[in-house]
Amino acid sequence: MSADLPDTPDRERRYSAPALEKGLDILEFLSECRDPQSLQQIGDGVGRTKGEIFRMVSVLAQRGYIERLEGDDRFRVTDRLFRLGMNRPVNRSLIEIALPFMNAFAEKTGYSCHLAVMSGTQIAVVARVESTSHIGFTVRIGYRQPLVLTGSGHCLMAFIGARRRHGLYEELRREDPWIDLDALDRALDAIRAAGHVARPSGITEAVVDLSCPVIDRREGGAVAALTCPYLRTRQVPKEPAEILAALDEASRRISEIFSLD
Repeated sequence: MSADLPDTPDRERRYSAPALEKGLDILEFLSECRDPQSLQQIGDGVGRTKGEIFRMVSVLAQRGYIERLEGDDRFRVTDRLFRLGMNRPVNRSLIEIALPFMNAFAEKTGYSCHLAVMSGTQIAVVARVESTSHIGFTVRIGYRQPLVLTGSGHCLMAFIGARRRHGLYEELRREDPWIDLDALDRALDAIRAAGHVARPSGITEAVVDLSCPVIDRREGGAVAALTCPYLRTRQVPKEPAEILAALDEASRRISEIFSLD
C-alpha cells in the first residue's frame, strides 16, 4: 500500500538509515576538502564525535571509498565513486563513441581535448586525449571545477534544457547568494547564438577555453562538452577559428552517433 502513497517531503523523511546517512555525510565532507582530514576534523565537519564516526571511517577505508595517508592519521576521498559513476552504461557508451573522434581531432590539430559532463554545479572530466605535439596543455580524468569558471561548464549550461537550467540557477544561488544570474543568462544566450564557447579560462591564465556541446537529440539537450584548452604555440601556430571548426565537427559526429545508440 505504501507504494501508492504520494511522494512528499514528509513521507521521504519517515524513512531513515542513520548509518548510511553518516557515511554519506563523511564522503560529501571529504569530497569538498582540498587537504586530507583527521578523524577530529571529519567529526567536526559532519557534526559528530570521533567515537561516532570511527567505525564508519574504518569501513569506508576498507571498501576503498576513502584512504588513509601512509604514515599519517588523515584521510581523503578516493576516485572509487567516480569510477562507479563511469560504469553507468550511458557514460561508457558516450566515452566509447567519443574517443575515436577525440583522437582524430588531436591528430588533425595537434591540440589536446577532453570530454566533460555536469556533476551538480561542477564539471567532471570523463575522457581526455593528449596533444600529439611535444608541448600541450591537458587536464586529468576526474578533474572537477565549478561550472561557472570553465568553458565546459558554460557550454553545458547553455545547451541543457531551459527547465533544467533554471533549476541549476537555484542551486548556484544557494551556493553563492551574490552570483549575478542575469549576467550569466546573457552570456549563455550569446553562447547558444554562437553555437560554441570561446572564452578566457577562469582557472588558468593565457589559456582560452574552446568548447562545443555533445547533444543527445532524443533528450534535446547537451550531455557533455567537448573542450580544447587553447594555448597558441610557435610549434603549432593554429588560430582559434581553425581549432573550433575541428572541435565542432567532432562534437557533431559524436552527437549523431550517440543519439542513435
